[in-house]
Amino acid sequence: MTLLRRFCSALFAGALLAGTVTLLGWGAAPASAATVVTYPAPPGAPTTGQYAVSIAGRTSFVHPTGLGAFTNFSFGGGPVTVTVTTSKDSFAPVLRPRDAAVRVTRLAPRTFRFTIPVPGSYSFEIDPDTDAYPPLFLFANPLEANAPTGSTSTIRYVGPGYWTVDAAGQIVPGASGPGGTYSLAPGTRLHLAGGAILRGKIRIGSDSEGGPGADGTAVTGRGIVDSTAVVDHGRPLRINNSAGVTIDGPIFLGQKHWGVVSRRSEQVTLRNIKVINWRDDDGTGTPDGIDVVASRNVEIDRVFVRSYDDGIAIKSSMSDDTWLGPTSQIYVHDSVVFNGRAGNALEIGRETGAPISGVAYEDIDVIHKLARSDPYARDAISIFVRDDGDVSDINYTDIRVEECQERYLGFEVTGPGTLTDVNVTDVTFAGSPRALPTVVAGNPNGLLHHVDFRGLRFNGGSTLITSRSQLTFVTNAYATGITFGP
Repeated sequence: MTLLRRFCSALFAGALLAGTVTLLGWGAAPASAATVVTYPAPPGAPTTGQYAVSIAGRTSFVHPTGLGAFTNFSFGGGPVTVTVTTSKDSFAPVLRPRDAAVRVTRLAPRTFRFTIPVPGSYSFEIDPDTDAYPPLFLFANPLEANAPTGSTSTIRYVGPGYWTVDAAGQIVPGASGPGGTYSLAPGTRLHLAGGAILRGKIRIGSDSEGGPGADGTAVTGRGIVDSTAVVDHGRPLRINNSAGVTIDGPIFLGQKHWGVVSRRSEQVTLRNIKVINWRDDDGTGTPDGIDVVASRNVEIDRVFVRSYDDGIAIKSSMSDDTWLGPTSQIYVHDSVVFNGRAGNALEIGRETGAPISGVAYEDIDVIHKLARSDPYARDAISIFVRDDGDVSDINYTDIRVEECQERYLGFEVTGPGTLTDVNVTDVTFAGSPRALPTVVAGNPNGLLHHVDFRGLRFNGGSTLITSRSQLTFVTNAYATGITFGP
């Protein structure tokens, strides 16, 4: 989002020099040169009375979930004006990430307007208690290029409307019956057009550890995959034993279990996907956002995650030690994470039975890391080496953490594995440095060595940390080589 902030500043400055900055009063949205595409709601789609949205004067469907509502549209060719009407008034609305520097104007009671300069994922919030009045997520996609308009021998096209994966694993029209699982064949593509809601799950490759993969597959489009319609709801997308997989654009809704998962796969790209994953109706579950397990050469690019449990997690096995294998060369960047009351926002571990190396988190906004009232410690940024695998060559660069209610950061080795060569560069927390713990610790059987902090800042960036004495810093004799610098 740093580039976005620069774009916004340049846009405003250019308009000011040209004499085109105007203060807008109540009335119609200003004309826009942008091309805007909104997507209709299928008949029978769920609705919410909390939000109504128009994009450049065009109504945009708002879909409720267990963790907030969202609206989904595409635009390009210039900024776009968004008008939001809410069921509750606010005098302090915000649009996150704050790094986007988008100002929200209250036009009238319960009516707000703002301008989005470039595509991205945003969270519109009118109450600091996001449980009491959940946010509105805005998925502002770039315009699609050369999108399919029908099915071919290698493309399964799903158009606007309700669809269900039936018991035979086929995609059929309508919204009746419990959803099933649709499996992609190697070399095929599933395209979900904007306005499509697919009730069911998607699987790429066999769920068996030694089973066949589905290489060269893709899932694209602006549609929605709703796995909450499945009896065993959750896990809306599983990528297993596969190579050369691209997932670009869809929204994945889950409940209770992990969300989007890559297991023992390689050359996987997750781009511009949005994952919202919440607990089961009885309050149970481990609803992570994105999990990468025993995989290599994975890029996670411009994604949005709102999860109750871990936001984005890099592991080398499942929690029961299945799917064990090395994980390497994972690049997560230009993304937005809203982490709930369990788990960690940006996680490496806990499952570390095989080596994990070459992981980079870069240019990421953690807009919330919420807390739970039990004593389990959770972090905005976390590495937890629980097992006997070695974790090394880990890099965090240009990370911004807005609200954090638990620990800021936790690098811990509790098992016989090791943690070495961690670089934390230009990471900024909104809170004060002593408000919450920063933990770097090993154990007699599992050492931690070489953690370098450069440009670590608090208080929104105004306080530079050059010494551990400035922090509520928790460490022990088994953590060595910890350095701080400007």
